[in-house]
Amino acid sequence: MSAVQKPVRRELERVQTHLRELFRTPIPILNEVGGHVLATRGKKFRPTLLLLTARLRGHLGREAVLCATVVEMVHAAALIHDDSVDKSGLRRGLPTVNGLWTDEMAIIMGDYLYAQAMATLVTHKLDTPMGILARVVTEMSCGEALEFQYAYDLDVTEAKYEELIRAKTGSLIGAATEIGAGLNGGGADRKRRSRYRRFGETVGLAFQIIDDLFDYLADPEVTGKPSGSDLAAGKVTLPLIAALRQATEVNRRRLRRLALRKRWTADQWRQLRSLIEVSGGFEYARARALMHADAARRILDGEPEGAARTALDRAIDYAVGRDH
Repeated sequence: MSAVQKPVRRELERVQTHLRELFRTPIPILNEVGGHVLATRGKKFRPTLLLLTARLRGHLGREAVLCATVVEMVHAAALIHDDSVDKSGLRRGLPTVNGLWTDEMAIIMGDYLYAQAMATLVTHKLDTPMGILARVVTEMSCGEALEFQYAYDLDVTEAKYEELIRAKTGSLIGAATEIGAGLNGGGADRKRRSRYRRFGETVGLAFQIIDDLFDYLADPEVTGKPSGSDLAAGKVTLPLIAALRQATEVNRRRLRRLALRKRWTADQWRQLRSLIEVSGGFEYARARALMHADAARRILDGEPEGAARTALDRAIDYAVGRDH
């Protein structure tokens, strides 16, 4: 990720400064919770993509930094709400807001961040980014609703799964790259904005499929969450969808019985993983993630070579090659 962020490292430092300022309030409990959120933020993948996409057209000014800050605030708010909905006590091995405080406090903090994000755009008259993010927050909410709708549904199709992850994950990454493409005088270039929206959404699909593989295959010591926690919460993702579709009738029945459990012994979990493996579920999911990565690279075709273009290529590699 360091190589991806190198061309925009200075701007990412300014994003962090803005985040500290925007998280500061006169209310002690919000400052305490906000301090925890800031201390546990991730790699800023979405702001990085926004800044790199804007850098393709040249200079990165105040508007780019503010938009990147707002995208990170929206992402933080979504994760805080997501953890509360999922009753998750840990994220990347660190306590969540609802884990340290309460679900109520998580809802309040998430709402505060959404409001601060939108207020920042209004204050600085960033109307096009405001319109994009208003649309995307709606899409993300629909993605959360679909996750509830499809919970524990072993008959969910790949098309429905992709609709869900496009809304829940792809939409905000697509918003980041669309906003970036619209900066530096590109706001009126709808064709370019649409192209980079597709780029970000496609990277987001690849990113989420890899995330869903982690639930089965990653080392919990690395990811900071127990294996199978998503499946236990009813999230039926592509490795399982593909395995159920491709399995023999005998293996399909065994897989359905095991998948509907909410807890597994070590032996049961090994059986479940083995059935998905022999039925081609992991292989299929990896292939689909790489297919989306290749599609994202094709969208970049024709973009002049340079540090930002190279970093965007590396961002695609990161999306499908990371281990957590």
